[in-house]
Amino acid sequence: MTSTNRHRTTVAVLAATALFLAACSGGNPPNSKQSPAPAISSKEGWRTPAALPVTPVALSFKTVDPKLDALPGARTIVGENAGATYNIEVPDAWNGEVIYFAHGFRGNGPDLLVQSPPIRDYLIQHGYAWAASSFSKNGYEPGAGAKDTYALRDVFAQNVGAPKRSYIYGQSMGGHVAVLSLEQYPTAYDGALSECGVVSGHEILDYFVSWAALASYFGGTDLFSFSSDASKLIDALRKDLPRVLGPSNNPTEKGKAFADAIEHLTGGPRPFFREGFLVNYTLNFGLLLQAVVQPQVSNGVAENQHTRYTIDEGFGVTSDDIDRAIARIAANPAYRDPATYPEFADFTGKLQRPLLTIHGTGDLFVPISLEQSYRRIVESAGAGDLLVQRAIRRAGHCTFSQEERIAAFEDLVKWVEQHQKPAGDNILADLTDAGHSFTNPLLPDDPGGVKPY
Repeated sequence: MTSTNRHRTTVAVLAATALFLAACSGGNPPNSKQSPAPAISSKEGWRTPAALPVTPVALSFKTVDPKLDALPGARTIVGENAGATYNIEVPDAWNGEVIYFAHGFRGNGPDLLVQSPPIRDYLIQHGYAWAASSFSKNGYEPGAGAKDTYALRDVFAQNVGAPKRSYIYGQSMGGHVAVLSLEQYPTAYDGALSECGVVSGHEILDYFVSWAALASYFGGTDLFSFSSDASKLIDALRKDLPRVLGPSNNPTEKGKAFADAIEHLTGGPRPFFREGFLVNYTLNFGLLLQAVVQPQVSNGVAENQHTRYTIDEGFGVTSDDIDRAIARIAANPAYRDPATYPEFADFTGKLQRPLLTIHGTGDLFVPISLEQSYRRIVESAGAGDLLVQRAIRRAGHCTFSQEERIAAFEDLVKWVEQHQKPAGDNILADLTDAGHSFTNPLLPDDPGGVKPY
């Protein structure tokens, strides 16, 4: 099974597992010490933000044998380091360069597994070594990912030798790991590649809060009132919301309004939005459910208290109406503290090494709006020349072709080694017809549904 297919399978299993856990949980998650609610103030005319209860459940993990058969013309080194397992693969004709791969979110399961980079065959055939950590934790833990990947550098040097160049390559949550690594360890890597990545950090958690808030607003059911009661939340998701919003492929007018607001929240009209919305509709609600069943620190990081929402005309409600009436959630500042939780603090955008990203226009799991946000952050920090972003005309999460991945990697290498900055897309421009330059191949049904319905 390819790395991409494993990722898709993991996402599907995650949604099913979340539903199963909710059905079997009997309601409330186990008790643990609850963090104090922050002091909150609201914008004039907006609802006063509330703090979600944060009762993190202790999770346990176990390492799994990281056995890996080497590709022809290569050797593998596997082992365990500081509670995480790792794979290293080195071609016989090693060119002295190494790629550290950071995997995506896998849910909260107990097994710590290593994942190979999606361009593994290409790397070995072209002389590149690669190394990947399982991370010492599952769940949404980019901080563990960054630390464990950084520690893997010493393991590689001890077992293979000091590389002449190092790259970090992150997928999905691994994109959060990659950007966090560039900001926390600014000279550790010579360059970074992110695909379908959470490049603006905690804003992925804010996105899921906004998904829930908009569903609550249009669906007439306050999902946040069930933030510590999984049995009631699953009833709302199975019965109450579908009755008002309709099924995703045949929505009511309120369901269409919800989709329209989500489109604006996630980057505006763009190729394959409709298909991506349909693909991720059930999954995104499943992730909300998992957050209630197995709450983690990330629950307390999410907020929407400053988010402005947009909707097109014709739905009987204005953007201002939504802003005034929608539920507002505030983050707990303890979990945004840069000293304690740097992975959930605001990113600075102070890049010192090149970062190239590719992102699907129809990705509604990690939306392209995160790319837009990080572009603004990097520009404000004066480091815009070190960020190149590319839109890929695809629906779904991490659904890139090998041609698109390899082209991005090769261009990053040229940028680092030959100082040839590659071309990219203006991700802040109108995305209605974005992505022609770097999508390879165009799909037969391109551009798909640019509007929700």
